[in-house]
Amino acid sequence: MSVPSWLDQVREALADPAGGQDGPAHSPAEVPFVAVHHWHAGAVADLIGEAVARRGVDAAPHDDLCAVHARAAAGEPIGEGLWSAVLEPALREVYRLAYPREEVYTRASSAAASFARSRGWSEDEAERYGETYARMNTEVSERVHAEANAIANAAAYAMAFAARDAEAYARAWPFAVVQAWIAAYAGPAGTDGPAAQEARGRLRDGLADAVRRATA
Repeated sequence: MSVPSWLDQVREALADPAGGQDGPAHSPAEVPFVAVHHWHAGAVADLIGEAVARRGVDAAPHDDLCAVHARAAAGEPIGEGLWSAVLEPALREVYRLAYPREEVYTRASSAAASFARSRGWSEDEAERYGETYARMNTEVSERVHAEANAIANAAAYAMAFAARDAEAYARAWPFAVVQAWIAAYAGPAGTDGPAAQEARGRLRDGLADAVRRATA
């Protein structure tokens, strides 16, 4: 299967739902890989920094990742081990923030309460059972989702970043992590609301600036 370039994937993820601008007009072949680091150290770091501050999350892992991207953008070679060490904790938090917790909780609570009622439990007992089950199920699902995605993606991105390999970065499907950034920023508002549109716009503008810096 042919994998779209990282730039094409990102453009698609950041496309304006209203049909407006979808990102820088350069072809992927014209954009040096260093643009990725400029983007991550700039617009991406700013967006995620605001998301973690709003949710009361420790900013240290994201600050560490931003610092390494800034070093890479300045031309410093960064080994795969260091990339892995800073990517995994930062990605774990991004995927946790992006997890649709309220939606999953509501669905699990409703299903569990319906099951309890079908077994003859009273309405109050069924509701309490549904809430208890949903709380435990959501906590476990959120943790597993965040850890699995962080481990898998940290390994793929670390290899691509260390090698400065645009094709390897594309094979890691940055489209998906961009969606996670948007969801992490938008929170319960979802990926179709005003906050998500704001996130897309900021990331588009930041990408355009990163590409200009890389191609100047």
